[in-house]
Amino acid sequence: MSDLKDIFEKVISDKVRTIPEKARVIERARKDGRLLAVRGSMDYVERVLPYCYVGQKELLDAHRPPPRLDEFDAIFVGCPGKLRLELWADPLKAFLEAGGILLTTDWCLTNLIEPLFPKTIRREGTAGGTFPLRVRAPGHPLLEGIPDCDGTPWVVETMSHRIRVVEPRRVQVVLEAPEMGACPAIMVAFDFGKGMVVHVISHFHLQGSEERGEYISAYILTNVIDEAIRRRHPEQAAPRIRLIESGPAARPARIRILNRKG
Repeated sequence: MSDLKDIFEKVISDKVRTIPEKARVIERARKDGRLLAVRGSMDYVERVLPYCYVGQKELLDAHRPPPRLDEFDAIFVGCPGKLRLELWADPLKAFLEAGGILLTTDWCLTNLIEPLFPKTIRREGTAGGTFPLRVRAPGHPLLEGIPDCDGTPWVVETMSHRIRVVEPRRVQVVLEAPEMGACPAIMVAFDFGKGMVVHVISHFHLQGSEERGEYISAYILTNVIDEAIRRRHPEQAAPRIRLIESGPAARPARIRILNRKG
């Protein structure tokens, strides 16, 4: 695996060199952004959390009850996503209604997304291997600024849950891998209230065996933060695409570990 700090710094440098609106959003995220990461036993979100540019980061074990979710802009839930749904369901939906973004991976499809958002996406068997990506939604904000995804190898870990889109009028396939076969979706997204749910096959801890995959994965993770800031703070919105010459370097923020009783 490449040095994650270098990868994220390159992503940020590339963003602010080409899209000035990103520079303002990144500045806002560094100052006031709030990210909650829920640790997965198979998906090690804590590996990338230090390099996500938000001012406040909290890391929570999955069996714990939720903190006040209205205090966050984005929530990352790692596989397998076995949250206590009787405690999380209503706060998560309220968080999304208010404009937050929920990002989940792999087995969260079965354990979290299907119970909370029925008739959107569901599990359809399993997959594993490395497959070249194809962009299905080139104008999607989660791909904003990425120069080219097509052909990038994406590592799908063994027994990953294939994504079946149940409601295509609501769910957008952003990335797919046709060579994966049936149900080729890699990343899907759908709106919920003012917010958005994003689900990705495979895991958060980047595409460690493929350098290009690491870069694309890091870019997508930071674009999730950008879009959460835009949705939660619409007063900061600005035209999306304009060219600039340079921008700030990455600066990892402090992480506070939550260890609540419950």
